[in-house]
Amino acid sequence: MASIPAAPRPPLPAGFGDMIRAARHRAGMSARALGRAVGRSHPWVTDLEDGVRPPSATMADRVSRALALDAWSDAILRSVAVDDADMRPGRTV
Repeated sequence: MASIPAAPRPPLPAGFGDMIRAARHRAGMSARALGRAVGRSHPWVTDLEDGVRPPSATMADRVSRALALDAWSDAILRSVAVDDADMRPGRTV
């Protein structure tokens, strides 16, 4: 039986990546350092900041903690996060 592809996600909100990048800079972290802190590569961080793909719920939590996001930025980050199950290899989001 063929699986049903995931519905396309709307684009990330304008300014989302800039918000994450600014928070990373305020935290004094490079993309590589943030990647290490959350268990991902620095290209993953760049993709997040460029709005290429949303984070999973788990990764949103890790990023928020690593950057010590304020409540507003944390809420925005979590609002764009996708269910962890949708981030399995082979799934397109």
